Amino acid sequence: MPVTFTGQLRSNEIFAALYNMIISQQTFADNIDGTYSELVDMARVDGSLYGDTKTYTATDCLQSVAWGNDAEATNLLKLHRPPAPKTQAIFLDIFRMIALTTDDYLSKRAWGTEGAFSEFNSVMRGWISDTKRIIDATTYNAFVGTVESEVGKQQVSINVTAAVGETTGEEAARIKGATIAKAIADLLVALKDVSRDYNDNGFLRSSRIDDLIFVWNADVVHEIEKRDLPTVYHNQIVDRLGEHVLPSRYFGRINASPTQGNGTTVRSLIEQDITTSDVTTHYFAGDLIKTTDTAPANTSYTVDATIAFKVMHKRSIPFMSAFEVGTSFFNPRSLTETNYLIWGRNTLDYLANYPLITARIA
Repeated sequence: MPVTFTGQLRSNEIFAALYNMIISQQTFADNIDGTYSELVDMARVDGSLYGDTKTYTATDCLQSVAWGNDAEATNLLKLHRPPAPKTQAIFLDIFRMIALTTDDYLSKRAWGTEGAFSEFNSVMRGWISDTKRIIDATTYNAFVGTVESEVGKQQVSINVTAAVGETTGEEAARIKGATIAKAIADLLVALKDVSRDYNDNGFLRSSRIDDLIFVWNADVVHEIEKRDLPTVYHNQIVDRLGEHVLPSRYFGRINASPTQGNGTTVRSLIEQDITTSDVTTHYFAGDLIKTTDTAPANTSYTVDATIAFKVMHKRSIPFMSAFEVGTSFFNPRSLTETNYLIWGRNTLDYLANYPLITARIA
């Protein structure tokens, strides 16, 4: 077991009245190296200090009619309005702050050298930006893993159980991989075709395959390795396996009512504080809710292991930033410096103009 240093120095082996000194003091700086932030970084759109709203207007296709040659002359002044458009908006309405207080005087007494103390303060100040990275990534990933559309054909069920039947081992894995690969192939064909089935507006749409991203449940994609797929499938389909992978903890169904933690599958949907019996626990998105805490309605989700992947347009879920300002304040009375990072973003929502498909293993 790692030994926690309590501040007690060890007696010198020769002179019991003397104590061996600390050789060096090191502060870990490599704390946050990977955050699964690829999706949120891809989704970033710039806001502005002027205004707070970004609108998206979707229009539908037109139609042709039979041409009546000379008889058309009487219809010269007839108006031909297009179908009514639909407009959606996202708003810069969430503002957060991270604060950190440090000092260069009393805290310094706990360190043996200027270098060790500077390293500690540098790491602590670095946590400001690292914490924001954690918040952005976990919040976005939890939203992607839980948001769903029930419109049209945006719920896909892949019946792997029936395909696998009684087979086991590598053969079962190959059949499972082939079944999922076929579902992907069928889905890509349908999305490339003109259809009203894959957007909430019900407008006629077709998608460029390169604009679509697959977000995979890690448990599913790790179970089906590329070697388990038959060579009949084109690399375009094979490469979709593992294109963007998120840990399984991010995939689930949002709890529409207050939900108590169960210690295994109930997780926080957002960054929040929950207080129970005067004990406050801070949760990042994706954290397990303690069994003693109850999350308010629509702020938690229950993990759903049947979700295999999501298919969405690379612009389906915009992450709009407002200002991001870092400031500091020196307090001459306490000889402390407080650093602040304040920023704004939109409440996450998906755009009804684009596909948002949830595929489950039946």
